[in-house]
Amino acid sequence: MLTHVIWDWNGTLFDDISTGLLIINRMLVTRGRPPLADLAHYRRIFQFPVENYYREAGLDFSKESFESMAADYIALYPEVSRDCGLAEGAKEALAAFQAAGLHQHILSASEQGLLESQLIKLGVRQYFDHVIGQADGYAVGKTERGIRWMQEENIQPESCLLIGDTDHDALTAQKLGCRCLLLSCGHQSRERLEQTGMPVVDNLLQAAKAVLRKGEKYEYS
Repeated sequence: MLTHVIWDWNGTLFDDISTGLLIINRMLVTRGRPPLADLAHYRRIFQFPVENYYREAGLDFSKESFESMAADYIALYPEVSRDCGLAEGAKEALAAFQAAGLHQHILSASEQGLLESQLIKLGVRQYFDHVIGQADGYAVGKTERGIRWMQEENIQPESCLLIGDTDHDALTAQKLGCRCLLLSCGHQSRERLEQTGMPVVDNLLQAAKAVLRKGEKYEYS
């Protein structure tokens, strides 16, 4: 039976998609590279590991290290994302899952301190039993931290559903051994998400309807 919902944060509950485009274009222009045309272009190429995304965006690793580029992104992100809000339907979905008695958690590639501050600022920290972020902002180690957390809390994979917006979330769910539902309104295109073979919905309200039936838990598949 489904008893735990594991949420991704960026692009899933937190609407920072336009921020991603703004930052990568700033990074490209300052390095003399052409910017991405629009959000559709950004969402087609966004991926993990981030190094592959940077390469597809047009950044040149023969002139600069990935670590230097990533440090640039990390420095820009807090300021540029400062005015971002929750994704449409986020509070409604969180409240619906809470009312159904589901335990909710966040598993994110975001730095822990920044993640916690965003949750508090947006008034949603109370919905989550656990918030699992990263020690830094380099967007690595999310899966490993998730596995360790589940082992420490003795949470059974078959009781969990991971909701995210990227093919990396699908891979994370696979490695955690839990089910997965993907949102096509986040950082990646629907076409890329559908290649994972996981179910894909358009938004958070559809996600809540897919998981809940008349406010009660049911066996999601």
